Amino acid sequence: MSKILVCALTAALLMLTVVDATSAAESAVGDEGITALHGCRLHTEDKARLACYDHAVDHYFSFDFHGNGRENTPIFESQEGFQLEFHSASVIFVVYVFNADSGELVNTYSSGPGEGKIRMHEGGRFYIEVKATDSWKIRVRPLATADESNRSNTKEDAKAE
Repeated sequence: MSKILVCALTAALLMLTVVDATSAAESAVGDEGITALHGCRLHTEDKARLACYDHAVDHYFSFDFHGNGRENTPIFESQEGFQLEFHSASVIFVVYVFNADSGELVNTYSSGPGEGKIRMHEGGRFYIEVKATDSWKIRVRPLATADESNRSNTKEDAKAE
């Protein structure tokens, strides 16, 4: 395994604080991300291989957060925007997405128990505040491609904006 891939996966493990490296990497980047990372090994020049790994991590890496009640996520950066997927057991579940640099509220979503997703079509540094009455899980996943960020809003987007 190349040193670059090992570094990327080690960073994922440290950020996600998990025990099993293989399942953590697969969970963090998904099947498409794993395929992209394996494809990067085919590059023979170091610069091209590194650029490939950087691109794959930027497009497929996700962060998972979970909690109970009211909590804030750590600050994270997204180059091209991200999709926020959530699952909540709470009767009251509200998600606030803030610009970490300005403190400005950039999106909000509220619901009861269930699952859903929100797409953010802008890059930057963000943090998420969750207010809930019970347990919840969220996953922040970069938009897969720049083209996806230009697509029209989904039904979930319309509710969230």
